[in-house]
Amino acid sequence: MSLFTVDSNNVFGMSVQEAGTYNVKVVKVQTTTTKGRGLPMLTLDVEVIDGKYKGGQIRYQNLVWDSSDEEHLETSIKRFNTFLVALRVKDGARVDSIGQIAKAAQNSQLSVETEWGEPNNSGQVYLQVRGYHPLNPDGSQPNGVKRPNAGQNPSRSISNNTSNQEINHSTDSFGKDDGINISDSDLPF
Repeated sequence: MSLFTVDSNNVFGMSVQEAGTYNVKVVKVQTTTTKGRGLPMLTLDVEVIDGKYKGGQIRYQNLVWDSSDEEHLETSIKRFNTFLVALRVKDGARVDSIGQIAKAAQNSQLSVETEWGEPNNSGQVYLQVRGYHPLNPDGSQPNGVKRPNAGQNPSRSISNNTSNQEINHSTDSFGKDDGINISDSDLPF
């Protein structure tokens, strides 16, 4: 009798590897303020609910409310309206605070458009939400654009300046989707 069956959908650290449009659930929402000007802000973490990246998270998406002048106020209203319409909030609903939006968003489902952002100070590139839409009945749709190589880990490929050859040290013993046989004597416990 087996202990369990390996399931690639039941793992820690699932991540989204392609840009695209994803059906998601808001799994974390915080009200906070921006560092520089102290503007009210929502920070969202969303989790893909279908397709090949189901369970993958897109984190730290910020929606900033800026009412410093008429132009910024109009842009903020449009930004938050777009988000709330994607959550299927009905026309005419009054919004009194950013906290009210946070409560409405928690555990809600919607669709997000994503693109790869610019490299951060460490050279890492992360998915950024560029648009919010109601849940897509056709499901999540990755677009095939994978993470750019910004901040590539130097231990994976080493360039030799004298020969310009690249050495790839990564190996994938499971790359052929072959089964593996492990006897009890091979286990360390």
